[in-house]
Amino acid sequence: MSAILMDTGVLVALLDRDDPHHGEAEGLLAREKGPFIVPSAVLPEVCYLAQKYLGAAAERAFVESLVREELPVDWTTPRDLGRAAEVMAERPELGLVDCLIVAAAERLKVRRLGTLDRRHFSGFRPRHCSAFELLP
Repeated sequence: MSAILMDTGVLVALLDRDDPHHGEAEGLLAREKGPFIVPSAVLPEVCYLAQKYLGAAAERAFVESLVREELPVDWTTPRDLGRAAEVMAERPELGLVDCLIVAAAERLKVRRLGTLDRRHFSGFRPRHCSAFELLP
């Protein structure tokens, strides 16, 4: 699958025109075909950051874009949660959201991540491929 799972940082950068990574995030959407998939685990993080730093209108705009299915949401499964717990045991520096992204990527067989978090994802070896391709 040539899909791209979208992490929190790149989604927040898309919402914030003043974010230093805004152009990179827009470029990712412009140059890649996708589909771009939002793991449900990132929704609270994106909404919290949008509300706190950009205001209620930005948070609402993000949620409304999801309602319009501009970016489809992949909902976390109980199996994902189990896999996330395994990843957390192996890599204690990774938090739950990152581990759920890994679990979703493995389940969906997605190797491309839209992320600004090179530190956590660059050294990770998922079960379904030799490494993640990190974009932008």
